[in-house]
Amino acid sequence: MQIRAPHSLHYPITVSALLRRPGDTVERFAALFSYTYRSTVTEENKYGEEQKVEKTFPAEFQSETEGKLVAWKIRAGEVIEKAEYVSSYRVVGPD
Repeated sequence: MQIRAPHSLHYPITVSALLRRPGDTVERFAALFSYTYRSTVTEENKYGEEQKVEKTFPAEFQSETEGKLVAWKIRAGEVIEKAEYVSSYRVVGPD
């Protein structure tokens, strides 16, 4: 199974760190990698005037299912421009 970064992320994103290694068993909702993205927000300056400012925000990509990470298709520092496959994953079945 392949894991795809969803279309809903604020692209482009920059991968900060891979939080799991190939071979790791991953629980549902566990963080797989951290990343940053930039977005324009409205802030007030010291005079109470609104202004648009571009800021960088941290985020984590979480696993949607339990499984075992097989291999990464991304690396720390990489910029991801659009939804794409980021890893190979094997679903863990009942023992």
